[in-house]
Amino acid sequence: MAENKNLNTSSSSGSDGYQMKTNLGVIAMLISATGMGLVPLFSRWATRTDMFDGTLGLNGSDSIGALMACGRMGMGFVFFLVLMVATHKVDTFKKLKLTPAIALGGLMIGMSLACYVTSTLMTTVANAVLFIYTGPVICTLLARIFRKEPMSALQWICLAVVFIGMLFGEGLLGFGVGGQAFGLDFNLAPSTPEFPQKLVGDAFGLLSGVFYGASMFFNGYRKDADTTARGVWNFLFAVLGAATITVIMNIVGMQPGMENWITQVNFTAFNWAGAILLWIVCGPLALGFLLVAGRNLNAADYSTIAYWEVPVAIVIGLAVFGEAITVNTFLGIVLVVAGGAVPSIKNMVQGRKQKQEDEISANLAAKIQEQEELENL
Repeated sequence: MAENKNLNTSSSSGSDGYQMKTNLGVIAMLISATGMGLVPLFSRWATRTDMFDGTLGLNGSDSIGALMACGRMGMGFVFFLVLMVATHKVDTFKKLKLTPAIALGGLMIGMSLACYVTSTLMTTVANAVLFIYTGPVICTLLARIFRKEPMSALQWICLAVVFIGMLFGEGLLGFGVGGQAFGLDFNLAPSTPEFPQKLVGDAFGLLSGVFYGASMFFNGYRKDADTTARGVWNFLFAVLGAATITVIMNIVGMQPGMENWITQVNFTAFNWAGAILLWIVCGPLALGFLLVAGRNLNAADYSTIAYWEVPVAIVIGLAVFGEAITVNTFLGIVLVVAGGAVPSIKNMVQGRKQKQEDEISANLAAKIQEQEELENL
């Protein structure tokens, strides 16, 4: 889940004359997306009593996942703070007006990651990833409702495809559902032997997608803001967002009779190693390469490549934790990813086509001018 997707990279060269290095950008985005995709691995490593067996519980309270998100967002804040000082943008930060959109963009991404990490601990990796990547479509829907942005027929179709994908992923629609060869059944499985709180985990996964989409929606404002200066504010509020989810989980409680319990952290050295890797690999490392990618790729390109995070997470669930992927779950993931990625791919193709047309027009104009100069001799 790549934060700060509001980098200004709409042309082959920036206003400062910098020429994009596409190959570097692709490699950087793949590294960044891989780092983001490792969240389920490090979150379970950091919090579980037995990394490979969720039935043994967590070395902390149920809000420990959200607390881990606070640390990851805190590292992001420190990273951008150091970057701001290193690039001499302290004055730029001071001049940047803090608006509700900037604050809410950060708050929402923090809440999204807190819910996502919690979801990876309570349900399958496939389900957690499936739900969070409903975010781009939710963003489109929010823009349609609140900014009155028109939705094309393709976007409506993608919205329907994502919804159908969610039904497949949750086993409510598909092969063998309801005892039929292909059926529809809205009876959710509240728990499984491996995931006693599966329904709660799925709910947190869905919330992570809603908050992710809301973050993208709010980040659509103030595109004039400097990336580094905005990043400092974004991650400061992201820490507050993750902390908010942590506090709410402690006040409300995950089960009856567990209200107002205190957050517990009973980490072993092994757990702390996973936590540090989560905070660094999925924090400064992934964010650093994201900035490199944003500097060298158009927005549509890196938004599309960001979906590499999905197969990375799925492979981790399959190879590391032995979570079998059913045909219905696979179809659900394909539909959700397709529904979110197709508009970005379309924009990418149109952008490249426009770039080629602009280059042809520029070359043609140069040749005409050259011909006119020769005729005037």
